Amino acid sequence: MTETIAFRCSASEKARLEVEARRARRPLAELLRERLPLVRSGHRKVVPEADPDLLVALLRIGANLNQIARALNAARKLGTLDRIDLLALSASLVAIERELDGLREDWRA
Repeated sequence: MTETIAFRCSASEKARLEVEARRARRPLAELLRERLPLVRSGHRKVVPEADPDLLVALLRIGANLNQIARALNAARKLGTLDRIDLLALSASLVAIERELDGLREDWRA
């Protein structure tokens, strides 16, 4: 069963809320429910859309980190951690960090 709650606000407040809901591509009711943290809705939370290029870049970085983790785990199991090229590993991690920093800056812009 659905219930309705009405409240008064100024025309400018209503306009701002409507604009914000449109920008978020979400119904106004959903936006208001989210703004009222005491109200728990059974509705699913809308996940904002992400830039596909950003997702691809993050997936690549994740794959690189997984390869490094696998190599380290395999070396540990084989007892050959002392043979890992720490300089190359450090360079890879620095490259990943720089790539993440670049993505962060692009995302903020």
